[in-house]
Amino acid sequence: MKQPIFIFGSPRSGVTLAENILGIHPDLAWLSQYNNLLPNLTVVSTLNRIYDFPSFGSLLYRVAWETKVLGKSILPIPYESWNFWERHLSNFKKGVKATLSYPPTDSDISEIESKQIRKIIAACMASQGKSRFFATYGDYPRIQYLSKAFPDALFIHLVRDGRAVCESYFRMNQQGFFNSWDEKHLWFRHMPKPWYETFRNKHYNLFGFGIYRWKYYLDLCRYESRTIPKTHFLQIHYEDLVKHPISTIQNIEEFAHLPHSMRVQNFLRKVPPLNCNTKWRNALTQNQLKQFFEIVTEEENLKLLNDDI
Repeated sequence: MKQPIFIFGSPRSGVTLAENILGIHPDLAWLSQYNNLLPNLTVVSTLNRIYDFPSFGSLLYRVAWETKVLGKSILPIPYESWNFWERHLSNFKKGVKATLSYPPTDSDISEIESKQIRKIIAACMASQGKSRFFATYGDYPRIQYLSKAFPDALFIHLVRDGRAVCESYFRMNQQGFFNSWDEKHLWFRHMPKPWYETFRNKHYNLFGFGIYRWKYYLDLCRYESRTIPKTHFLQIHYEDLVKHPISTIQNIEEFAHLPHSMRVQNFLRKVPPLNCNTKWRNALTQNQLKQFFEIVTEEENLKLLNDDI
């Protein structure tokens, strides 16, 4: 297996958009919602071959993303298949489950598991008839953890304006999709102690908690990215992906040693990405923005914001 590609970012950073685009690349295999539903059945990846038909495969792929029944896609699409990963890797835990110990590192995966997951991913690739593999996850970076199983793996960190990330995270909690407030003490167990003290004294609210979480993910990524060769790590911006999608994807292709795909470019011309960064401008209050800049003071984090500050 040659250099699997893992794309990650903090929750609400836009990894779904990245998987939407890269899923149409003719060289890339990926996990679908059916791998998540049937994690032991690698042959289910054969379903993804429906997009290889030269006459209508690309059209069918667009239909797969646009058509949903009861809020779910019926045709296979790239998916954060947590059930698949947790079934085959005992310590591949999502979000707060991982905080019960600590974000997964190379010491949390055994040689037996490493061999097993390589074999299973290879089977999924064979079922799809693809030469390369990519997966996404909006969660901890897991660079050390996955590098143990895939020593030549490539990692792409998708970053996004923190105001957009925190607004979206806040909104998802308000709508009941997340339950972060009840989990806050578990998260702060691994964050710097001064952060928790400031949180308790000045920013004890759901929006404030989301800001600290965003900073925590970024710190973990910076730390772990320094443990692998620079040629194995790439950081891209959500803002570049939505404003300059073709050149940004070409940058990813060059980094990953993938051929430039006209199929991807045609897909992007027909379905240009939507820029969802406009939502925070209308949704966040002045008090929330003030709170954001009280918490986010580090230059390396401020550089991730748009040029309007």
